[in-house]
Amino acid sequence: MSTPLKEIVRAEDPAFYDDNQFDVYDRMRVEAPAFRYEPLNVHVLTRMDDVRYVSTHPELFSNTGGLTLNQLRMARNGATTAFERFNEPDGELVITKDPPRQRQLRALMSPTLTPRYLQGFQEALDRFCRHLLDTVVPGETFDFVDRIASRLPLYVAAEILGATDTDIERMKTWVAALEELTYVEDAADLEEPGRRFDELKAFLRDQIAEKRRHPGDDMISKFLSSRLDGADVPDTVVLAHVSTLMSNGGTTRLFLASLAAYLADHPEETEAIKKDPGRLEGAIEECLRLSPPARGFVRTVTTDTDLAGTRLRAGDRVYMLYPAANRDPASFPDPNRFDVTRRQTVNHASFGLGSHFCLGAALARMEAQALFGHLLARFSEVRRSGTATRYKHVQLNGWATLPLSLHH
Repeated sequence: MSTPLKEIVRAEDPAFYDDNQFDVYDRMRVEAPAFRYEPLNVHVLTRMDDVRYVSTHPELFSNTGGLTLNQLRMARNGATTAFERFNEPDGELVITKDPPRQRQLRALMSPTLTPRYLQGFQEALDRFCRHLLDTVVPGETFDFVDRIASRLPLYVAAEILGATDTDIERMKTWVAALEELTYVEDAADLEEPGRRFDELKAFLRDQIAEKRRHPGDDMISKFLSSRLDGADVPDTVVLAHVSTLMSNGGTTRLFLASLAAYLADHPEETEAIKKDPGRLEGAIEECLRLSPPARGFVRTVTTDTDLAGTRLRAGDRVYMLYPAANRDPASFPDPNRFDVTRRQTVNHASFGLGSHFCLGAALARMEAQALFGHLLARFSEVRRSGTATRYKHVQLNGWATLPLSLHH
């Protein structure tokens, strides 16, 4: 007799998200596709159709009641105001709003994250990739996360923001602080990341002031020349949104490391990509599908409704579990296979779906395309060269360390 799901599913425990998690998701889709995780009183969704429905019906499932499991956990522990210091007053962050306000705020960022605009940064991106790969000694073991995956997104973010002072090591500590917000268990544990977050805000305020004096063709300058509600965009809104770009460096780091691991584990696919570089796009999408850098997000039910055979009441929470939806056999045949030639007739959920589709998706794909295009043009083989360690996090998914060696 199978162990009951309520004894197996530990959504708050990073150790739950090991190689056995996918077998659990297979059971959940069949036995309880809107599984109620009692410790947080949230319904966990594992089917792609349900995740897509929630994502595309913001009038029924709101972003405004908290986005992460950790927010629910902190609220359960009585720390309902613990995150206030990290939310700029009147910052109006786009990811915490519903339409129509969400669309108005999204319009501020959209022009600077379109493929056409980002193409203007291709030369700088190629330069960063070459520089990072120049630090690799062929055949020598190195940590891909520390040496390359953690650095490239920050170089790119600084370039797009038009930052006049780039200190990658300091920027890495800011990204770490942002990630700790979705992991720490006690309000007291927020003090140290809070101090580093204050450093980030001070840095960005200085950049905003500099761009007011000397505007350029960068994201901050574009924000400052935009209009919101018929007036200039307040600095608080600019600050909230440019800090979001910085935080995306963390998810892009995880994505790049996951792709490197997949190429090391599938040498036949790597060789095929070298012969036909057009296959790299398929490898990128398969990596995103199989290893989404963000595991999922919470939505709050606004009106009594039915979903996945479950009656949901206004105020209930649902959690869209992307790794489960992305391996739903109803949407992806042979779902656990890494297949760079897969024809994805259904979009994976790793960048979200609907109105909250990730604005940074094009940038993340662009970085992966450039980095691995240069890597595979320069090296013939990617090998694992030690034991990798998983990133122990509830919200985020990927590698903390990834020892590799690259060979001609």
